[in-house]
Amino acid sequence: MNVIKSVNTWPSIEDLHVFLTITYTKSFSKAAQEMGVSPAYISKRIKILEKDLGIKLFHRDTRNLTLTDDGKNIAKRVIQVMDSMDTLLAEANIPKKEIVGCINICTSFGFGINHVSKAISQLSLLYPQLNIKLHLTDQEIDLANNGFHLEIKVGDLIQERNRARKLADNDRILCASPEYLQRYGTPTKLQDLESHNCLFIQEKNSSFGLWNLEKEGVVYPVRIKSHLATNCGTVAMQWSLDAQGIMLRSWWDVHSHIQNGTLINVLPEYKQSANIWAVYPDRISESEKMHRCIDFLEAYFSKLVSH
Repeated sequence: MNVIKSVNTWPSIEDLHVFLTITYTKSFSKAAQEMGVSPAYISKRIKILEKDLGIKLFHRDTRNLTLTDDGKNIAKRVIQVMDSMDTLLAEANIPKKEIVGCINICTSFGFGINHVSKAISQLSLLYPQLNIKLHLTDQEIDLANNGFHLEIKVGDLIQERNRARKLADNDRILCASPEYLQRYGTPTKLQDLESHNCLFIQEKNSSFGLWNLEKEGVVYPVRIKSHLATNCGTVAMQWSLDAQGIMLRSWWDVHSHIQNGTLINVLPEYKQSANIWAVYPDRISESEKMHRCIDFLEAYFSKLVSH
């Protein structure tokens, strides 16, 4: 492994940004698409950065692109430098109400499309100098190693290496259409669910065919039958409105349907905890930019779930 003894020229922030983008996308061409520049520009900036640092950052062949050992060490440092630069810019001759820099946010597809996208739109209006990227995925993500500053998630399972702040309390409730209940009967006790068709939403870390329902602080695991299952909450909602079965869904997604009578809350004494969290790597826990964004998101989602 090479040791950096001296640096002839300070690397530019732009070149460090190019380098990090490549490490996240694992491709020069994808990094070019991400940044809206040509692959030739990406290659040029990396050559300059390698010259400035006096080390080789990548192993490249026709199929693979991997970081050298020096590149891996530099990537960790560059993340710290970029975060520090955001803090510097936020404190230098900029009104206190402003925050600047980049923030990469990830969340799940359904929640992201229906709710987080609206929150981010308002956040951007509040802080117009903030560059925000929102990535939707239903896969588990290693935030620190994939370049994300923040995950907005539903559910209380938080990886130990991350920090988290609750944005809002939230529960999922059982509901079905009046037509379905008229046809198949209304459950009056938990065991009745075994004879009903339950619409299962397969989410990350969820066990297929199992609902953990809570009553007065006690959690009851319930095995359910379902001839319709999906990984999309919007699809399950449509099935429920089509009288296909009983659905377990967050209150904010169903309250308008309950108010107008197109869905009915069944077994209302049972619920499932599904709180909303801001999850972030420990290394950026003191970032002023992060605190401001999370403060905004807490206010936004608290209003969303209030009832």
